[in-house]
Amino acid sequence: MHLEEILRRNRNYSQARPPRPLPPPQSESLAVIACYDPRLDGMLRPALGLGESEGLLLRTPGALLGRQGEPLRYLVLAVYLFGVTEVIVLGHSSCRMAAFDTAAFIEAFRRRGVPRQAFGDGDLRSWAGAIPNPRQGVQESLAAISGSPLLPRDLSVAGLLLDDTTGAVELVVRPGEPLSSVSPPPAEAATSEPDAHTSPAPPGGPGAQASTTRTSMSPEGIASLVESLQKLIGTLESTGRWSEEIRQLRQELEREHNPFARFRLLERFLESAARDSRDVAAAFERLKREALGRRGRHPAG
Repeated sequence: MHLEEILRRNRNYSQARPPRPLPPPQSESLAVIACYDPRLDGMLRPALGLGESEGLLLRTPGALLGRQGEPLRYLVLAVYLFGVTEVIVLGHSSCRMAAFDTAAFIEAFRRRGVPRQAFGDGDLRSWAGAIPNPRQGVQESLAAISGSPLLPRDLSVAGLLLDDTTGAVELVVRPGEPLSSVSPPPAEAATSEPDAHTSPAPPGGPGAQASTTRTSMSPEGIASLVESLQKLIGTLESTGRWSEEIRQLRQELEREHNPFARFRLLERFLESAARDSRDVAAAFERLKREALGRRGRHPAG
């Protein structure tokens, strides 16, 4: 749609609408953080039983909040300017951020004349806020909210997952429920997409077991694997390689307390390092196989 068409439609709208000011600002106790996917426009409020102007709707790609930055700032402002006391993070089943195609993204921005360097040297999935699957995306946003020093401790926060085919919602996390007790995502979770200049890892190569590892282990098992991976990071650090990347990784790990999110940070770094070193790839795969083996000998639950 061209600008002139928008202006023409606005003239028709304003001529047919009697002038009336907005009502005075009112407090809103509920904020819903949802994905910005336009396919959800007519579904979000009805699915939650909310009226047209009921609750504050904050929309971000993947319903994802980082520990800092614009999306979290929107929520902080909503809490203190509108009196929000209850927050729902609402993921949805066919979220495109859970099927983020790095190669297609690179091709798209290069086609529009933007070089890869414009996005920095970091992982593009991290830059975009891609999520392993909608359920874990909800968990990561909840972890960001619970870990923010800018938000009050009495904020009631829950996580829901919307089946965007049926309109049904599933409870992922109740208010006050520790994130570490949340069940891991189901095994059909999406796997990471390859970079445009790398081929998909072969069976047994870096990333082959990543989704299986993080989706089939208990929080305690993931925490144990995280500890082993951190020891591997320490070994890599002693070689003098990836020193800047490891420094940034340690800073991110210090801010993150959710074991699944910590594993994801370590996984991303090690998958990147594994592309440069077969030894790293072999060590990473060995630790994941050992973790899955321990789970097989001691089934969760």
